[in-house]
Amino acid sequence: MTAVASDALATVRQPLGRTQAIGWFVVVVGLFTVFGMGVGTGSTPRSTLTFTPIDVSHGAPWHLGNLTLPTEWTLVLLGAVIVALGAEVLVRRRTKGAMVRVGLMAIVFLLAVLVWASRQPGPSQVPFINVTAILVGSAAITMILIYGSLSGVLCERAGVVNIAIEGQFLGGYLVGEMIDSATNNWLLATVGGVVIGALMGWLLAFLAIRYLSDQIIVGVVIVTMFTGLASYFNSWVLTPYPNLNNGNIASNLAIPGLMKIPIIGPTFFDETGYFYLMMVLVGLVSFALFKTRWGLRVRAVGEHPQAAASVGISVARTRYVNVILGGAVAGVGGVAFAAIQGQFTPSITSGFGYIALAAMIFGRWRPSGAVAACTLFGVSAYLAYNLQSYQVPISTEILLMFPYLITIAVSAGLVGRVRPPAADGIPYSRE
Repeated sequence: MTAVASDALATVRQPLGRTQAIGWFVVVVGLFTVFGMGVGTGSTPRSTLTFTPIDVSHGAPWHLGNLTLPTEWTLVLLGAVIVALGAEVLVRRRTKGAMVRVGLMAIVFLLAVLVWASRQPGPSQVPFINVTAILVGSAAITMILIYGSLSGVLCERAGVVNIAIEGQFLGGYLVGEMIDSATNNWLLATVGGVVIGALMGWLLAFLAIRYLSDQIIVGVVIVTMFTGLASYFNSWVLTPYPNLNNGNIASNLAIPGLMKIPIIGPTFFDETGYFYLMMVLVGLVSFALFKTRWGLRVRAVGEHPQAAASVGISVARTRYVNVILGGAVAGVGGVAFAAIQGQFTPSITSGFGYIALAAMIFGRWRPSGAVAACTLFGVSAYLAYNLQSYQVPISTEILLMFPYLITIAVSAGLVGRVRPPAADGIPYSRE
């Protein structure tokens, strides 16, 4: 009994120790923000926040004046917020929710770096921070990640791991860009993305379900294969025929009235059709998975396929349907990427598929959780990418590591273990 009690006590202490380490890490980052960046900056420097959107083709929102803040006290306040996040983790001593605090810490810290770098007088040639531009740019990255996370949710709730999201993004981007360049029609490009994504999903399902292949290996093979195909098409099709890679950008569909709201309007109500489609898909997938008989069957297959089969549910058919649907959603995500990014290059997706998969894990295989995780990842990624323009005295490569470090932390379970569907990644055979 003593040995059993010791093992149980060790099991309880382990996550608490990990959580405490996370809390202290967040506190240290906050103290660095206060004393390393804030205190000593002086009372002279000022940081200016502006709220002007870059795209005013549909009319500018109601005007907001610039907000000028004392750099030193702003950094002290932001650092205090980070310290409070870490202290809250230490006091609660609960693993659940710790990752949210880490994500918020990353966003606040990157904002602090922006405030510090844009101070005037200071080293940056950009004397202001455009808050609206940051939110609009972050929303674009978040949109792509949400498409990938929804794809993962659909597949893994049925018990199939979809590592191939990166390849499906790439395939959707390539096909969508070629179709739109040839036809100047984003609707046809979207159909093309759905088809190529669904075909890639079918290939994953066929190998994983029909032949019981290792789903992780199959996903990696699909990504590798389509990465090679993308390089081939880029060299032998798009380069000699540049008219198939025009780099067109989809027009925004502004919602009258709502797009006039400062900050919120340009971020949510002056977007491409793919942004609105993403929001609709989040609602549909959430409702279908948790409020319908179909969703109950899908979740049953993902949790206990033998029990599902015993009541007449076709495990193979359910998994096929969900993996193909997931591939189609990721294919649309690739086309959405092309609609906001432009010309295709073989490395254009830049690991976003894997980040979307980590966000799905962070969101505990729920669409709503995945949206929250993708928002954290999207804002962090956008800030990290754009810190370069402020001449921050940190290597560009180091700055670009931020979103991937968060991804590694989530995937490795450094901020708490999450339970996937019980049969996720486990081949099912009726025999």
